[in-house]
Amino acid sequence: MNWTFWQNIVSPHLAPLERGLASFPNQTVTVVAEGEPGAHRKSIGWRTPDCSPARVLIRPTDADVELLVKAGNGPLSVHLLSGWADVALNRRVLPHLAKTGALIGLISESPDSRGILGLARRTKYRLDRYRSGRHLDFVLAMGQLGVRWFSSAGYDALRVFPFGYLTESPVVTVKDGSERSISGAFRILYLGRIIGLKDGVTAMRALAGLAANDWEFDVVGNGEELQRWKRAAAASGHSDRIRFSPAVNYKMVGKLLEQADLLLLPSKKEGWGAVVNEALMCGVPVVCSDRCGAVDLLREPWRGSVFKAGSVTSLQKALQGWIDHGKRDAESSARIRQWSSAIEGPQVARYLVEIVDYLQQGGARPQPPWY
Repeated sequence: MNWTFWQNIVSPHLAPLERGLASFPNQTVTVVAEGEPGAHRKSIGWRTPDCSPARVLIRPTDADVELLVKAGNGPLSVHLLSGWADVALNRRVLPHLAKTGALIGLISESPDSRGILGLARRTKYRLDRYRSGRHLDFVLAMGQLGVRWFSSAGYDALRVFPFGYLTESPVVTVKDGSERSISGAFRILYLGRIIGLKDGVTAMRALAGLAANDWEFDVVGNGEELQRWKRAAAASGHSDRIRFSPAVNYKMVGKLLEQADLLLLPSKKEGWGAVVNEALMCGVPVVCSDRCGAVDLLREPWRGSVFKAGSVTSLQKALQGWIDHGKRDAESSARIRQWSSAIEGPQVARYLVEIVDYLQQGGARPQPPWY
Protein backbone atom coordinates (compact mmCIF):
# COMPACT_ATOMS: atom_id res chain seq x y z
CA MET A 1 0.00 0.00 0.00
CA ASN A 2 1.17 3.55 -0.79
CA TRP A 3 0.48 6.04 2.01
CA THR A 4 0.81 9.82 1.69
CA PHE A 5 0.41 12.13 4.69
CA TRP A 6 -0.33 15.79 3.88
CA GLN A 7 0.49 18.20 6.76
CA ASN A 8 1.23 21.83 7.53
CA ILE A 9 4.48 20.74 9.28
CA VAL A 10 5.98 17.31 9.78
CA SER A 11 4.17 16.61 13.03
CA PRO A 12 6.07 15.00 15.92
CA HIS A 13 2.67 13.70 17.03
CA LEU A 14 2.35 11.58 13.88
CA ALA A 15 5.99 10.71 13.23
CA PRO A 16 5.96 7.52 15.39
CA LEU A 17 2.93 6.33 13.40
CA GLU A 18 4.60 7.10 10.07
CA ARG A 19 7.82 5.32 11.07
CA GLY A 20 5.87 2.31 12.30
CA LEU A 21 3.81 2.13 9.13
CA ALA A 22 6.86 2.47 6.86
CA SER A 23 8.60 -0.37 8.71
CA PHE A 24 5.85 -2.87 7.77
CA PRO A 25 6.44 -5.06 4.69
CA ASN A 26 5.04 -3.75 1.39
CA GLN A 27 4.14 -0.32 2.79
CA THR A 28 5.50 2.87 1.20
CA VAL A 29 5.06 6.07 3.20
CA THR A 30 5.57 9.68 2.08
CA VAL A 31 5.14 12.67 4.40
CA VAL A 32 4.48 16.00 2.70
CA ALA A 33 4.54 19.29 4.63
CA GLU A 34 4.02 22.97 3.85
CA GLY A 35 6.98 24.06 5.97
CA GLU A 36 9.07 23.83 9.13
CA PRO A 37 7.92 24.34 12.75
CA GLY A 38 7.28 27.98 13.67
CA ALA A 39 9.44 30.15 15.93
CA HIS A 40 7.47 29.37 19.11
CA ARG A 41 7.75 25.62 18.61
CA LYS A 42 11.44 25.89 17.78
CA SER A 43 11.98 27.86 20.99
CA ILE A 44 10.89 24.84 23.04
CA GLY A 45 12.99 22.40 21.07
CA TRP A 46 10.68 21.29 18.25
CA ARG A 47 12.54 20.17 15.15
CA THR A 48 11.44 18.26 12.07
CA PRO A 49 11.18 14.73 13.49
CA ASP A 50 12.79 11.61 12.13
CA CYS A 51 10.20 9.72 10.06
CA SER A 52 12.57 7.26 8.38
CA PRO A 53 12.17 4.89 6.64
CA ALA A 54 9.31 7.11 5.44
CA ARG A 55 10.20 9.69 2.80
CA VAL A 56 9.77 13.36 3.82
CA LEU A 57 9.13 16.24 1.40
CA ILE A 58 8.89 19.81 2.72
CA ARG A 59 7.60 22.78 0.69
CA PRO A 60 6.57 20.77 -2.38
CA THR A 61 6.44 22.51 -5.72
CA ASP A 62 3.43 22.21 -8.01
CA ALA A 63 5.37 19.62 -10.00
CA ASP A 64 6.06 17.66 -6.80
CA VAL A 65 2.39 17.68 -5.90
CA GLU A 66 1.37 16.55 -9.36
CA LEU A 67 3.80 13.63 -9.22
CA LEU A 68 2.63 12.61 -5.73
CA VAL A 69 -1.01 12.67 -6.78
CA LYS A 70 -0.27 10.57 -9.87
CA ALA A 71 1.90 8.14 -7.89
CA GLY A 72 -0.87 7.77 -5.31
CA ASN A 73 -3.48 6.85 -7.89
CA GLY A 74 -5.82 3.87 -7.47
CA PRO A 75 -7.12 1.52 -4.76
CA LEU A 76 -3.65 0.60 -3.49
CA SER A 77 -3.10 4.17 -2.25
CA VAL A 78 -4.26 6.06 0.83
CA HIS A 79 -4.01 9.83 1.30
CA LEU A 80 -4.34 11.28 4.80
CA LEU A 81 -4.97 15.01 5.28
CA SER A 82 -4.00 16.45 8.67
CA GLY A 83 -6.32 19.24 9.69
CA TRP A 84 -9.01 20.63 7.44
CA ALA A 85 -9.63 23.87 5.55
CA ASP A 86 -7.12 25.78 7.70
CA VAL A 87 -4.29 23.84 6.00
CA ALA A 88 -3.63 25.39 2.60
CA LEU A 89 -1.95 22.24 1.32
CA ASN A 90 -5.17 20.29 1.88
CA ARG A 91 -7.21 22.78 -0.15
CA ARG A 92 -4.56 22.58 -2.84
CA VAL A 93 -4.57 18.80 -3.28
CA LEU A 94 -8.03 17.53 -2.31
CA PRO A 95 -9.79 18.29 -5.63
CA HIS A 96 -7.02 16.41 -7.47
CA LEU A 97 -6.98 13.47 -5.05
CA ALA A 98 -10.73 13.04 -5.46
CA LYS A 99 -10.16 12.02 -9.10
CA THR A 100 -7.60 9.30 -8.38
CA GLY A 101 -9.72 6.48 -6.96
CA ALA A 102 -7.47 6.32 -3.90
CA LEU A 103 -8.84 6.27 -0.36
CA ILE A 104 -8.84 9.74 1.24
CA GLY A 105 -8.92 10.19 5.00
CA LEU A 106 -8.95 13.17 7.34
CA ILE A 107 -6.98 13.26 10.62
CA SER A 108 -8.57 15.90 12.85
CA GLU A 109 -9.36 17.08 16.35
CA SER A 110 -12.77 18.42 17.23
CA PRO A 111 -13.07 22.22 17.58
CA ASP A 112 -14.34 24.05 20.64
CA SER A 113 -18.08 23.34 20.69
CA ARG A 114 -18.98 25.65 23.58
CA GLY A 115 -21.44 28.52 23.33
CA ILE A 116 -22.56 30.55 20.34
CA LEU A 117 -19.20 30.20 18.63
CA GLY A 118 -19.53 26.44 19.01
CA LEU A 119 -22.83 26.53 17.14
CA ALA A 120 -21.21 28.61 14.42
CA ARG A 121 -18.39 26.10 14.12
CA ARG A 122 -20.87 23.24 13.84
CA THR A 123 -22.59 25.08 10.99
CA LYS A 124 -19.25 25.66 9.28
CA TYR A 125 -18.28 21.99 9.58
CA ARG A 126 -21.62 20.94 8.13
CA LEU A 127 -21.00 23.26 5.16
CA ASP A 128 -17.46 21.87 4.79
CA ARG A 129 -18.97 18.39 4.83
CA TYR A 130 -21.18 19.20 1.81
CA ARG A 131 -18.60 21.27 -0.05
CA SER A 132 -15.43 19.19 0.39
CA GLY A 133 -16.11 16.43 2.90
CA ARG A 134 -17.98 14.40 0.32
CA HIS A 135 -14.57 13.55 -1.15
CA LEU A 136 -13.47 11.89 2.09
CA ASP A 137 -13.76 8.14 2.54
CA PHE A 138 -13.13 8.17 6.29
CA VAL A 139 -12.21 10.33 9.28
CA LEU A 140 -9.64 9.59 11.99
CA ALA A 141 -11.06 11.70 14.83
CA MET A 142 -9.16 12.51 17.99
CA GLY A 143 -10.88 10.51 20.73
CA GLN A 144 -14.57 10.04 21.32
CA LEU A 145 -14.91 13.84 21.48
CA GLY A 146 -13.86 13.94 17.84
CA VAL A 147 -16.03 10.96 16.88
CA ARG A 148 -19.13 12.64 18.34
CA TRP A 149 -18.29 15.96 16.69
CA PHE A 150 -17.84 14.62 13.16
CA SER A 151 -20.85 12.32 13.45
CA SER A 152 -22.99 15.28 14.54
CA ALA A 153 -21.61 17.36 11.65
CA GLY A 154 -23.10 14.93 9.14
CA TYR A 155 -20.27 12.48 8.50
CA ASP A 156 -21.16 8.80 8.23
CA ALA A 157 -20.63 7.44 11.75
CA LEU A 158 -19.57 4.08 10.30
CA ARG A 159 -16.63 5.82 8.63
CA VAL A 160 -15.52 7.90 11.61
CA PHE A 161 -12.90 6.11 13.72
CA PRO A 162 -11.43 7.07 17.10
CA PHE A 163 -7.79 7.95 16.77
CA GLY A 164 -5.12 9.72 18.78
CA TYR A 165 -1.86 11.60 18.57
CA LEU A 166 1.38 9.87 19.50
CA THR A 167 4.59 11.02 21.14
CA GLU A 168 8.15 9.83 21.33
CA SER A 169 9.02 7.99 24.53
CA PRO A 170 10.31 10.65 26.97
CA VAL A 171 13.92 10.29 28.06
CA VAL A 172 14.04 8.97 31.62
CA THR A 173 16.93 7.93 33.84
CA VAL A 174 15.10 5.16 35.70
CA LYS A 175 12.66 2.83 33.97
CA ASP A 176 11.24 0.73 36.80
CA GLY A 177 9.67 3.43 38.98
CA SER A 178 12.25 2.93 41.75
CA GLU A 179 13.15 6.63 41.65
CA ARG A 180 9.94 7.39 43.53
CA SER A 181 10.26 7.96 47.26
CA ILE A 182 7.53 6.85 49.66
CA SER A 183 8.16 9.98 51.73
CA GLY A 184 7.48 13.63 51.01
CA ALA A 185 4.56 15.55 49.57
CA PHE A 186 2.32 14.23 46.81
CA ARG A 187 3.63 15.97 43.68
CA ILE A 188 1.21 17.15 41.00
CA LEU A 189 2.55 18.44 37.68
CA TYR A 190 1.07 20.70 35.02
CA LEU A 191 3.13 20.87 31.83
CA GLY A 192 2.04 23.03 28.90
CA ARG A 193 1.06 26.50 27.75
CA ILE A 194 -0.34 28.92 30.30
CA ILE A 195 -3.44 30.18 28.48
CA GLY A 196 -7.11 30.56 29.32
CA LEU A 197 -8.26 27.32 27.70
CA LYS A 198 -5.88 25.31 29.91
CA ASP A 199 -7.84 26.56 32.96
CA GLY A 200 -5.17 26.62 35.62
CA VAL A 201 -7.43 28.87 37.69
CA THR A 202 -9.84 25.99 38.31
CA ALA A 203 -6.86 23.88 39.37
CA MET A 204 -5.76 26.49 41.95
CA ARG A 205 -9.28 26.78 43.33
CA ALA A 206 -9.60 23.02 43.64
CA LEU A 207 -6.30 22.73 45.47
CA ALA A 208 -7.36 25.49 47.85
CA GLY A 209 -9.96 23.09 49.26
CA LEU A 210 -7.39 20.36 49.88
CA ALA A 211 -5.39 22.22 52.54
CA ALA A 212 -5.41 19.28 54.96
CA ASN A 213 -3.43 17.17 52.48
CA ASP A 214 0.32 17.21 51.89
CA TRP A 215 0.68 18.17 48.23
CA GLU A 216 2.86 20.28 45.96
CA PHE A 217 1.91 21.63 42.54
CA ASP A 218 4.51 22.33 39.86
CA VAL A 219 3.40 24.47 36.92
CA VAL A 220 5.82 24.39 34.00
CA GLY A 221 5.16 26.57 30.97
CA ASN A 222 4.87 30.04 29.48
CA GLY A 223 1.90 32.03 28.26
CA GLU A 224 -0.31 35.08 28.40
CA GLU A 225 -2.21 33.93 31.51
CA LEU A 226 0.85 33.53 33.74
CA GLN A 227 0.10 36.48 35.99
CA ARG A 228 -3.56 35.46 36.33
CA TRP A 229 -2.53 31.94 37.35
CA LYS A 230 -0.07 33.38 39.87
CA ARG A 231 -2.81 35.57 41.34
CA ALA A 232 -5.06 32.51 41.60
CA ALA A 233 -2.25 30.65 43.37
CA ALA A 234 -1.88 33.49 45.84
CA ALA A 235 -5.66 33.63 46.39
CA SER A 236 -5.67 29.90 47.17
CA GLY A 237 -3.65 30.60 50.31
CA HIS A 238 -1.10 27.97 49.30
CA SER A 239 1.34 29.84 47.07
CA ASP A 240 4.17 28.31 49.10
CA ARG A 241 3.17 24.90 47.70
CA ILE A 242 2.70 26.04 44.09
CA ARG A 243 5.85 26.54 42.03
CA PHE A 244 6.01 28.19 38.60
CA SER A 245 8.80 27.39 36.14
CA PRO A 246 9.30 28.45 32.51
CA ALA A 247 8.77 26.08 29.60
CA VAL A 248 11.50 23.52 29.06
CA ASN A 249 12.95 21.83 26.01
CA TYR A 250 10.91 18.75 25.19
CA LYS A 251 13.96 16.58 25.97
CA MET A 252 13.52 17.55 29.64
CA VAL A 253 9.93 16.32 29.86
CA GLY A 254 10.94 12.86 31.06
CA LYS A 255 12.98 14.25 33.96
CA LEU A 256 10.04 16.35 35.12
CA LEU A 257 7.65 13.42 34.93
CA GLU A 258 10.06 11.19 36.85
CA GLN A 259 9.52 13.36 39.89
CA ALA A 260 5.72 13.60 39.61
CA ASP A 261 3.09 11.43 41.26
CA LEU A 262 0.31 12.73 39.01
CA LEU A 263 -0.08 14.80 35.84
CA LEU A 264 -2.94 17.31 35.79
CA LEU A 265 -4.47 18.64 32.56
CA PRO A 266 -7.48 20.80 33.55
CA SER A 267 -8.29 22.20 30.09
CA LYS A 268 -11.66 23.66 29.14
CA LYS A 269 -10.95 22.42 25.61
CA GLU A 270 -8.13 20.20 24.38
CA GLY A 271 -8.31 18.55 20.97
CA TRP A 272 -6.10 15.76 22.27
CA GLY A 273 -3.42 16.54 24.89
CA ALA A 274 -0.15 14.81 23.93
CA VAL A 275 1.31 15.38 27.39
CA VAL A 276 -1.10 12.66 28.57
CA ASN A 277 0.71 10.18 26.30
CA GLU A 278 4.06 11.31 27.67
CA ALA A 279 2.95 10.89 31.27
CA LEU A 280 1.55 7.41 30.72
CA MET A 281 4.69 6.32 28.85
CA CYS A 282 6.62 7.35 31.98
CA GLY A 283 4.26 5.39 34.24
CA VAL A 284 2.59 8.51 35.65
CA PRO A 285 -1.21 8.52 36.10
CA VAL A 286 -3.23 11.46 34.81
CA VAL A 287 -6.20 13.57 35.85
CA CYS A 288 -7.72 15.51 32.96
CA SER A 289 -11.02 17.15 32.12
CA ASP A 290 -13.77 15.56 30.08
CA ARG A 291 -13.08 18.12 27.34
CA CYS A 292 -9.70 16.54 26.46
CA GLY A 293 -9.55 14.11 23.57
CA ALA A 294 -6.94 12.06 25.42
CA VAL A 295 -9.49 10.95 28.04
CA ASP A 296 -9.76 7.94 25.72
CA LEU A 297 -6.46 6.77 27.23
CA LEU A 298 -7.90 6.79 30.77
CA ARG A 299 -10.52 4.09 30.32
CA GLU A 300 -9.18 2.15 33.32
CA PRO A 301 -9.05 3.82 36.75
CA TRP A 302 -5.46 2.75 37.43
CA ARG A 303 -4.31 4.99 34.56
CA GLY A 304 -6.11 8.13 35.70
CA SER A 305 -9.35 9.99 36.34
CA VAL A 306 -11.62 12.35 34.45
CA PHE A 307 -13.43 15.36 35.94
CA LYS A 308 -16.04 17.74 34.60
CA ALA A 309 -14.31 20.67 32.90
CA GLY A 310 -14.53 23.90 34.89
CA SER A 311 -15.91 22.19 38.02
CA VAL A 312 -13.88 22.88 41.16
CA THR A 313 -15.85 20.26 43.10
CA SER A 314 -15.36 17.55 40.48
CA LEU A 315 -11.63 18.24 40.24
CA GLN A 316 -11.25 18.28 44.02
CA LYS A 317 -12.85 14.84 44.21
CA ALA A 318 -10.52 13.45 41.54
CA LEU A 319 -7.39 14.91 43.15
CA GLN A 320 -8.43 13.77 46.62
CA GLY A 321 -8.79 10.22 45.35
CA TRP A 322 -5.23 10.16 44.02
CA ILE A 323 -3.74 11.86 47.08
CA ASP A 324 -5.49 9.29 49.27
CA HIS A 325 -4.14 6.54 47.01
CA GLY A 326 -0.65 7.70 47.86
CA LYS A 327 2.55 8.46 46.06
CA ARG A 328 3.41 6.66 42.85
CA ASP A 329 5.30 3.41 43.39
CA ALA A 330 7.30 1.04 41.21
CA GLU A 331 4.50 -1.50 40.76
CA SER A 332 1.83 0.97 39.63
CA SER A 333 4.33 2.75 37.39
CA ALA A 334 5.38 -0.49 35.71
CA ARG A 335 1.75 -1.43 35.05
CA ILE A 336 1.03 1.86 33.30
CA ARG A 337 4.29 1.82 31.40
CA GLN A 338 3.71 -1.73 30.17
CA TRP A 339 0.22 -0.81 28.94
CA SER A 340 1.57 2.25 27.13
CA SER A 341 2.97 0.09 24.32
CA ALA A 342 -0.61 0.38 22.99
CA ILE A 343 0.05 4.03 22.12
CA GLU A 344 3.38 3.48 20.39
CA GLY A 345 3.90 3.76 16.64
CA PRO A 346 3.79 0.09 15.56
CA GLN A 347 0.53 -0.69 17.38
CA VAL A 348 -1.24 2.41 16.08
CA ALA A 349 0.11 1.79 12.57
CA ARG A 350 -1.36 -1.72 12.68
CA TYR A 351 -4.71 -0.23 13.73
CA LEU A 352 -4.59 2.15 10.73
CA VAL A 353 -3.94 -0.77 8.37
CA GLU A 354 -6.91 -2.60 9.94
CA ILE A 355 -9.14 0.43 9.31
CA VAL A 356 -8.22 0.50 5.61
CA ASP A 357 -8.72 -3.28 5.32
CA TYR A 358 -12.14 -2.88 6.95
CA LEU A 359 -13.13 -0.10 4.55
CA GLN A 360 -12.03 -2.08 1.51
CA GLN A 361 -13.03 -5.60 2.51
CA GLY A 362 -15.55 -5.38 5.35
CA GLY A 363 -15.51 -7.68 8.37
CA ALA A 364 -15.27 -6.79 12.05
CA ARG A 365 -14.87 -3.10 12.80
CA PRO A 366 -11.37 -2.53 14.24
CA GLN A 367 -10.89 -1.12 17.72
CA PRO A 368 -8.05 1.15 18.86
CA PRO A 369 -5.25 -0.74 20.63
CA TRP A 370 -5.68 1.47 23.72
CA TYR A 371 -9.33 0.38 24.20
